[in-house]
Amino acid sequence: MADNGRSGIVPWLDRPPGGGNHVHSPRVSIGVPVYNGQKYIGATLDSLIAQTCSDIEIIVTDNCSTDATPQIVQSYGRRDPRVIYLRNVANLGPARNYNSSLAAARGEYFKWCSSDDVCAPDFVEKCVAVLDADPAVVLAYPRTSIIDSAGTIVGQYQYELDFDDPDAYLRYSRIINVNHHAHGAHELYGVMRLDALRAAGGMRTHVRGDSVLLARLLLRGRFRRIEEHLFFNRDHTDRSSRYLARQRVRAGSRLSRYLGCGPLPSAEWWDEKMRGKIVFPEWRVLGEYARAAHEAPLSAMQRLGSYVALGLFAVWHVPKLGRDVIIAVEQTLNQLLDSVRPLAK
Repeated sequence: MADNGRSGIVPWLDRPPGGGNHVHSPRVSIGVPVYNGQKYIGATLDSLIAQTCSDIEIIVTDNCSTDATPQIVQSYGRRDPRVIYLRNVANLGPARNYNSSLAAARGEYFKWCSSDDVCAPDFVEKCVAVLDADPAVVLAYPRTSIIDSAGTIVGQYQYELDFDDPDAYLRYSRIINVNHHAHGAHELYGVMRLDALRAAGGMRTHVRGDSVLLARLLLRGRFRRIEEHLFFNRDHTDRSSRYLARQRVRAGSRLSRYLGCGPLPSAEWWDEKMRGKIVFPEWRVLGEYARAAHEAPLSAMQRLGSYVALGLFAVWHVPKLGRDVIIAVEQTLNQLLDSVRPLAK
């Protein structure tokens, strides 16, 4: 299981994460990971507090913000005890910060909400109704509208796939073969069964951690889409998908300008320890997809079907896997040249 960062959080409110028999366990826990989110966090919390399903807790995990985020969230907590502020003692990176709220959750169901997105008032209620009605569904999510920095709807998200098939290997095949240029992984912001999410291991610190987590969940159950636009995804210039210029992602590589740099956000965005290192992001994603199929509780036939889907995926991605190797060789040669140049002077 991924590092959940439990030891790295300090509760602001006198309300212990994990609760106890004397503490009411809410129906739904909502995790809001944030870092320097003062611009939009108020609108996000307003939309969560206004949910028609009121039996919720809102766990804001702050990755050591340096702006006014703490004061804003604490002011909401003073007005509404369902808002819990947890501040990490150090910046844990995005994946571990997501897992901080997962570690603190006490509900039957769980939902993540980015600190810049907005949910319609009946988002949670309608997703919970789906999960209550069908135990084979592990995640329920609505359709998505795109909003700008001012909160104005500027479009509808169109790249919707069917993840409600009874065969796990078909669901798995669809998620590993998504078009990452079009897929926003908005399913991850639906309402999930907390036990299924924890069994899937939470978010891990590697490239495409969100898509791989969706694959692990899909191998454990169905996703069901609600045909209403209840999720409002904010598009703005500070989004992680626009993190770093492409030519800066693979340090010391000129070829990446022509061959492509691979998945964005990059390895160093997911894990600061990867900064400046030679990485193989496409190979890592392939390995994580394989690990997901190996660890999932599947029948022999479903597992075989998943391995076949993975094999086809690997064949299709040979050019990208090869690109990883070519860039790594270039980076290694450049490092060797840099090390001998001082000796030649």
